[in-house]
Amino acid sequence: MTRLRSSLASHAGSMRDPDPANARRAARDAWQTSGLVLINPEWLTSWVDRQQLIILAERVHGERKPSG
Repeated sequence: MTRLRSSLASHAGSMRDPDPANARRAARDAWQTSGLVLINPEWLTSWVDRQQLIILAERVHGERKPSG
């Protein structure tokens, strides 16, 4: 029996839904190994903390462009 193989098979691994736990782990590792800060505002439960993060991000990178 022959197996059918799609030309997209090599991309299958990158087509999975993002794993939020993996993103947090990668952000933690970036901080611990190189001092790089990666924070998703949704990870912060406090409105004040989220606003402080947004203010810092805008100070460093400028205002976010609207998506769409």
